[in-house]
Amino acid sequence: MMGLSWGPGMAPAWELPADSETPCILLEPLHGETGEALDFRWTSMNVPAEGWVRSLELGRHVSLWTREGAALFDVATFVRVLMRGVPQVGLLPGDAAGRRYVVVRHGEGLALWLLPRDEGQAADAHQAERERAARQEVEAALARAEQTVSALREAEERYRLATRATHDVLWDWHFATDHVRWDPGTGNAFGHATSVLEHKLGWWGERVHDDDRDRVVDRLVEFVASTGDVWSEEYRFQRADGSWAHVLDRGVLARDDEGRPVRMIGSMMDVTERTRQMETMVEEARFRERFIGILGHDLRNPLNAIVLSARAQKRRGPLECTPEQHRQHAQRIEASATRMGNMIADLLDLTRARLAGGIPLRKGPTDLGAVCQQVVDELSAAYPDRAVAVDVDGKAEGEWDSERLAQVLSNLVGNALEHGSPDAPVFLRCWAKGEHQVLEVQNPGNPIPEELRERLFDPFRQGEGERGQGGRRNSGLGLGLFIVKEIVQAHGGTVEVTSTQKEGTTFTVRLPRPPRPKAKAKAGRGRTRTA
Repeated sequence: MMGLSWGPGMAPAWELPADSETPCILLEPLHGETGEALDFRWTSMNVPAEGWVRSLELGRHVSLWTREGAALFDVATFVRVLMRGVPQVGLLPGDAAGRRYVVVRHGEGLALWLLPRDEGQAADAHQAERERAARQEVEAALARAEQTVSALREAEERYRLATRATHDVLWDWHFATDHVRWDPGTGNAFGHATSVLEHKLGWWGERVHDDDRDRVVDRLVEFVASTGDVWSEEYRFQRADGSWAHVLDRGVLARDDEGRPVRMIGSMMDVTERTRQMETMVEEARFRERFIGILGHDLRNPLNAIVLSARAQKRRGPLECTPEQHRQHAQRIEASATRMGNMIADLLDLTRARLAGGIPLRKGPTDLGAVCQQVVDELSAAYPDRAVAVDVDGKAEGEWDSERLAQVLSNLVGNALEHGSPDAPVFLRCWAKGEHQVLEVQNPGNPIPEELRERLFDPFRQGEGERGQGGRRNSGLGLGLFIVKEIVQAHGGTVEVTSTQKEGTTFTVRLPRPPRPKAKAKAGRGRTRTA
């Protein structure tokens, strides 16, 4: 087949002069299923070209033309010539004569010419090769630069989308200038104005809570001085309105070749709600644990007293018990049942306060002076050896829940009798002050430690080892003062406590009351004292 000067296939649109010594080969494109040119095959060639093809033992397809294992021509280059119509000139690879080739579009295919070295441009072959290599190196460098720029664009786009998708504050700390730049994303940067989105590190440190600042700043300094890369801390950060946010702050540190810190990038996440939920969960777990303890222990003691007294009564029979024994058993059962009833009532109030949004009230016309006297009379029967002084200044009438306020006073005066000095009286005062009615219970004695005053109105306070005067353990559940606070707050009032060695302990309750008509106020002014 190689003896033919022209092979079958695409008919040539022109003819070479018979005496031409310039090799020329006509190439036909081979198309894929989608129409793109994938390869080329020769269709005809002149005699000089036939000798060149035979000497190299080249096949029909250009993609298979190789010399010493390397491709003679780049098929992709031939495709570009076919598509664009721009001729391609180059050195013939591995040709000892240093010939050049030219590829031009011809009809629907290509024509490949092999030019002698002294034809066309007479540039030095080695110089041309060096220029081609340099050009390829530049093109490769440009391609790598374009890939780098493209990667940077993608990274910047990811960062931009990330900032739009988060409520966190993203920050960037440059060590050379000590400047920190904030990007609040879709959040509000804890309410701080845009003017402080760039600030010194000290501005941030000043807004860390006093109780957290030393720990957070010291650990940040230690981290920067270490060889670590990732830093994380939780602390309280001050919002622009003065309130405090719980934040989770995390950062990644970049260092130079010598290990010195250069830049640190991180984010501040507002975890206030998560922290509040965790605290609530812990509190609820403690509440359930204490509630179960009450059912298993505190209520069992009076129940055992009732059961033992009933068994003793049953075992001895009515004829074997003396009237005094009958009376003792009855008193023990009655006292234990009353104690159990008080505990159950306290638990119901606790449940209402925690789950029902507050203790319900039944308000009506109430005379607090009469309520004070009623409570003192009841407690005097339980503490016959103690003195309680009542001082009601003027009328103390208003719209309140009389039963609940009696419960408040009974708890406060009862605590004063139990915890106060046994040889000193307890004082209960009631007077009007502006638009409030004030109740005050005061007793001399040892002051309440400051660390206990902070949680005095928490539920189950008795369960933390507190004891009454003389070391006696309290008999209640530790819910009394918690219920006092809930009842007073349900009335829209406040309750406070002060306790010193000199003045003793004083609980002050302030209840809102409507202003009294002046005529009635004057007519009702007076002063009542009861000891």
